[in-house]
Amino acid sequence: MAGTTVSPLAAPPAPPARRPRVLFTATSFAAVGSALVVLTTLAVYLQVRADFLASGATTLPDDVLLPLTPGGMGMVTLAMSAVTVSWAVWALRRNDRPHAYVALGLTLVLGIAFVNATVYLYQQLALPLTASATGGLLYIVTGTHLVMVVVGMLYLAVMAFHALGGQLTGRDAEGMSAAALYWYVTVAVYSAIYYGIYITK
Repeated sequence: MAGTTVSPLAAPPAPPARRPRVLFTATSFAAVGSALVVLTTLAVYLQVRADFLASGATTLPDDVLLPLTPGGMGMVTLAMSAVTVSWAVWALRRNDRPHAYVALGLTLVLGIAFVNATVYLYQQLALPLTASATGGLLYIVTGTHLVMVVVGMLYLAVMAFHALGGQLTGRDAEGMSAAALYWYVTVAVYSAIYYGIYITK
């Protein structure tokens, strides 16, 4: 029985079709929407603060100081978490699950550290919500960003459980890439908050 011959010039089989990046696209819209909410509150805060300063009034009560250290530590912490979440995506795309788990764990720990720094800032301020217009807006800006951080941490935690189940490896690591995108936007938004609130205070 003669064997089947294949022409050496025959076209190779087509690669399997890639899934549409629905999750990544949806996360992009969610990240942009979240960022716009926080940045809008920041813009209102900066405008109100500028109006107060133009009128010669103080933006915060005389006995309240806005400490730079908690904000600076929060910026450093989020910057480090951007590196670790990139490590997690890199490891999953190469099927290196142990390193991916370590990177995800570090990212979540750094997220918790940021939440702790923000709570410490509130304790240091000891500013009543209605003490001044800028004081209330300060809580709104940092509070809405804090919600964004918590959402990003929950997103990463869900993707971590998917990775534990073996669903996010190689070409199928879109979920972790989407979670990382949301986290990158969260870090970028905080850099604007850090400059607008803590540096230019």
